[in-house]
Amino acid sequence: MLRVFPELCIGILTQGFSRAGGGMPTPREVYRVDVLILVDDYSGFTRLLSEHGFSALVSVEYGDGSSYRVLMDFGTSGRVLLYNARTAGADLNPVDSLVLSHRHYDHSEGLVRLSKLLAGKPLLAHPDVLKPCYSTRGGSMRFNVGFSPKLRETLRDFEVVLLKESVELSKDLWFLGEVERYYDNSYAVEGFKTVRDGSLTDEYMLDDTGIAVRVGSRALVVVGCSHSGISNIVRKARKVTGASEVVVIGGLHLAQAEPQDIERVVNELEVEGVTEVHAAHCTGLKGEAALLRRYGDRLKKVYSGYRLRVVAD
Repeated sequence: MLRVFPELCIGILTQGFSRAGGGMPTPREVYRVDVLILVDDYSGFTRLLSEHGFSALVSVEYGDGSSYRVLMDFGTSGRVLLYNARTAGADLNPVDSLVLSHRHYDHSEGLVRLSKLLAGKPLLAHPDVLKPCYSTRGGSMRFNVGFSPKLRETLRDFEVVLLKESVELSKDLWFLGEVERYYDNSYAVEGFKTVRDGSLTDEYMLDDTGIAVRVGSRALVVVGCSHSGISNIVRKARKVTGASEVVVIGGLHLAQAEPQDIERVVNELEVEGVTEVHAAHCTGLKGEAALLRRYGDRLKKVYSGYRLRVVAD
């Protein structure tokens, strides 16, 4: 049975997760995080495939030899994710939980092909992922940018946990939940619509979120598309993890932003303690160029098969 009732979440959480900031002390400490990009719009000079979308396998390793694995986002087709995982030698069976950064098809629809392999796994997302989402970008209305009917049916195969709050999935690993819009993120939600009370209205993408891992004095932040504004997501991650420095990997949604917005966002990232950016998916050429000017060799371009390792200092 599909479980999408927020009132059930507390029962689920007490069995497997702990609330951010309220977990019981544990001797485990994160000593390493490995990220493998399974889906990106670019595949570089590899034997892997690309498609419009994003997926990341995040493996958190602890000093006591234990580990926790999260698969965040699933690309558009699922076929690319499965092929790339197999080719890269990544076993998805040990994945502990799934996280959906937001409801857009290029991050969510691939879940349909994963239903048999990962059936029964917890799937964490914001409650708004179930809302319809349309787009007026490109000069015409698109009615299919959120969950398809097939995907809605597929959700029955998973333990769906819909939360607005941040949750500690494992020691020092957080699902960030709803992100406060402290910085202006209008550039990242322009053109999106939903239905409210029988009328089309602007969609502010409150479901857009990410995950964060505290690794020594730093935080690693993994994002899908950053519709909440990458600066806001980093701000939330710093608040949750207590870290002073941040490494970011994922899509920053700067591809269609105006130059002044891009420069403002880059400035905000510096203010928020971002020391390294691994830019993927929807960051765009203009965004990558601005980040390169500011970060130099601390800016990396992501592709399908890209690997990032962050080790505790």
